[in-house]
Amino acid sequence: MLVLLWGCASPDHAPAGHDAAVVDAPDAAVVDLPDAAVVDAPDAAVADLPEVPGPVELGTGAERWEPLPRDGGQLTLVHGPQGGWHVFGRVRLRGVAPDVYLTFTLTPAGGGAPVNLANETVRRQERRGLTLVGEVYESAWSELVILADGVRPADVAGRRFRFGVRVERPDPERMRVLVATDERGVTVVDPGR
Repeated sequence: MLVLLWGCASPDHAPAGHDAAVVDAPDAAVVDLPDAAVVDAPDAAVADLPEVPGPVELGTGAERWEPLPRDGGQLTLVHGPQGGWHVFGRVRLRGVAPDVYLTFTLTPAGGGAPVNLANETVRRQERRGLTLVGEVYESAWSELVILADGVRPADVAGRRFRFGVRVERPDPERMRVLVATDERGVTVVDPGR
């Protein structure tokens, strides 16, 4: 087995984050461990560790923030006043400046194109769609994730989807830069059925 050990003697050798394409690591050392160092413990108990929130957390909720589990959550289908259909999306941001672009997607779990208007991006800022709650910024209101033209309740109700959000920050040189994404496995439910 081959193991790569990397020590950072100074901060200038630390990776620049998830955007870093190249890391200069002159302190890297290669160590060859014998196969006997691998431990096979089939009877070891696996502890349930709590999920550590990332920079963005995707949720839902018409009136207030409602968390979604990583898999197995539900999104309620809503008939809008203009005759269309939507679900609600919300975000929580940790360590992210409160000036972001949000793009939501609702994609069939088996693959294919999103069933919502996935090219609709909204800009949210502090006191303009984002509010500080403790140490996180949270959606001040629910975002409408509108189903695309021709997608009807029967096409989505009771089906599994990947519900995702893409968070970008404004950038004067490149317009927008990706900050983070989050995705949840959900089932769309229609309370009218």
